[in-house]
Amino acid sequence: MNGVRPKGETPGVSCGRTPSASPAAAGPAAAPAAELGLAPAEAEVVFADAATFARAMRDANAQARYVRLAAAAAAGAVPADLVPALETMLELLFEKGRPSNRAVLQTVFSKTPRGRQQSAAAREVNAALRALRGQTLEDLRLTAGPNQHTLVIETDRCRLTLELDSTGARVGSLETG
Repeated sequence: MNGVRPKGETPGVSCGRTPSASPAAAGPAAAPAAELGLAPAEAEVVFADAATFARAMRDANAQARYVRLAAAAAAGAVPADLVPALETMLELLFEKGRPSNRAVLQTVFSKTPRGRQQSAAAREVNAALRALRGQTLEDLRLTAGPNQHTLVIETDRCRLTLELDSTGARVGSLETG
């Protein structure tokens, strides 16, 4: 079975698992936030973007939170209680805004709990895709749903379901046999 293991034996992928059972698919509460240290270049970029973001806030509490985030970034470390605000700001900048330095901000995001979860999910998807090497592709289907797409890859020996949404890609299931 070139590249495919029996059900339940694929490293990092459990066959028949639903996304909610995946550690990588768990919500932001799965990994508690800790203080996030910033390199000088990261601190400079996060400070500038957080200050701009704060000025755009109409709600005084939200504005104060992002002013605090900007000040913390300038000092080189984002306290645990502001990490969720940093994650939200970065996600909004990547999705709808104009980040001042995408590469630096992507590096910062990768240090956050959400960023680490997305990286873990991508590693899991890549492991599942590697399991398909050497197999004959029989069917490929993409379906669209509200805020999510599902990609089904069927080979002569297995069926892999990937779920794709704004938070990344996850293995929905891997069935062999």
